Amino acid sequence: MNSKTTQAMLLQRFMHAYTAVSMKKKYNACVEMIQNADAIMVLGTKIATDSPELYEILEVIFKKEDVKIVYSHPIDDPAMRDIVNQFMKYEPGSEEGVIALLAYYLLEGERLPVKTRSFLEELDIAYLEAESNTGEEEFEETVALFKAANTKVLILGDDVMAHPRAQNIAKICALIENSYDISIYIASSLVNEVKISQTSALDAELQEVEDLPEYNGTVIYNAHGVDENDKSLHGSVQFANAARISDGDFISIAFGGQTINREFKIDNELKGTIAINPTFDVAVQGYKFERSRINKINQNSESR
Repeated sequence: MNSKTTQAMLLQRFMHAYTAVSMKKKYNACVEMIQNADAIMVLGTKIATDSPELYEILEVIFKKEDVKIVYSHPIDDPAMRDIVNQFMKYEPGSEEGVIALLAYYLLEGERLPVKTRSFLEELDIAYLEAESNTGEEEFEETVALFKAANTKVLILGDDVMAHPRAQNIAKICALIENSYDISIYIASSLVNEVKISQTSALDAELQEVEDLPEYNGTVIYNAHGVDENDKSLHGSVQFANAARISDGDFISIAFGGQTINREFKIDNELKGTIAINPTFDVAVQGYKFERSRINKINQNSESR
């Protein structure tokens, strides 16, 4: 199964669940709406490499007066630092919790259907904030940025589509869109190729937010669209210390049932303990964050 086929299946799964709650065959937002928006939140995509065209649009509109952009992702992407008003960092795998928290804070004080209100009241807010490594102040900052905006867009990416809990995430996103003045946009070129079958009331049932997974140790992010001439694993000094490797070391990386060899390069622009792994020669069919086991092959490139 090739990558495009997998992406289409994941998108179809997400859109089926989204449609069941939203009662719409397609989300509201379009590229033109993004270009004219005055508040945008990007969540679940390393958009600079995942969707370069959208990234360029964000670069342009950020220069406009009063445009607010929030970027939410486990990786503090250097490419985003100069074009956002707020960076909300969360733990890998915790997208369901982050979306649920976003719903809780955005919809606070809104008039809501009984089922929606019940879902939000049953959320364990303290647990979700602690395990996702996000907090009330961050969400309140996002709400404040959105409050004065006329056109608001939530851009969702591959990390949401491929998440094991993508269907429940989709339903929560539709719940937000149904009850708040915000439009959803999926950063995928395959949207028009996906067909949604008829949904039922059962498909629309929201589930409780599951316990959030833990990604401890050495975590890699399988990134699309990086320099094709550079097949090195890029990580911070913190990652190198955690993996007990050094700049220039040749290493083996075991993850997701496969093992690859890479040269490791320290990137001083990166922060934290997640390394960037290019995907030109890797079979990546699902969620791009992976727990990994790293072993040193030799000391450095000079001794190869």
